[in-house]
Amino acid sequence: MSATAMSSSASAPAALSASVTDSATALASAPANLGSAGGGLWSSFFVILLVLILISALAWLLPRLLKRTIALRTRDGQASSLRVIQTVALGARERLVIVRRGDQEYVLGVTAASVNLIDKHGIHPADPPPAVDKTS
Repeated sequence: MSATAMSSSASAPAALSASVTDSATALASAPANLGSAGGGLWSSFFVILLVLILISALAWLLPRLLKRTIALRTRDGQASSLRVIQTVALGARERLVIVRRGDQEYVLGVTAASVNLIDKHGIHPADPPPAVDKTS
């Protein structure tokens, strides 16, 4: 055999040995790669869980803050003193509405396009409040 043929046949087992060594190294590091992928999965899970908790907390807190803000805007911190006393239908879309706010009553003409003030008068303390008519 010639020297060139012997050197090429000797290099073939060395290349095969290097390939096997690389494969073994890749297999040995595979569990470590799976662990880091699992760690990424857990961190993603905790981020999503944190976002869901934050959304739930805001959903719980927001109505309470809005209720407090609305209560501060009304007079004396009480509920709105605007009340509909009576409603009379005049047509398909026209109504006559009596509204009370504090010690004033307003008679309003309500249509599909507008609301007009017809009359405004004060309430005397001796006057009993009228019965509420629930027809609409």
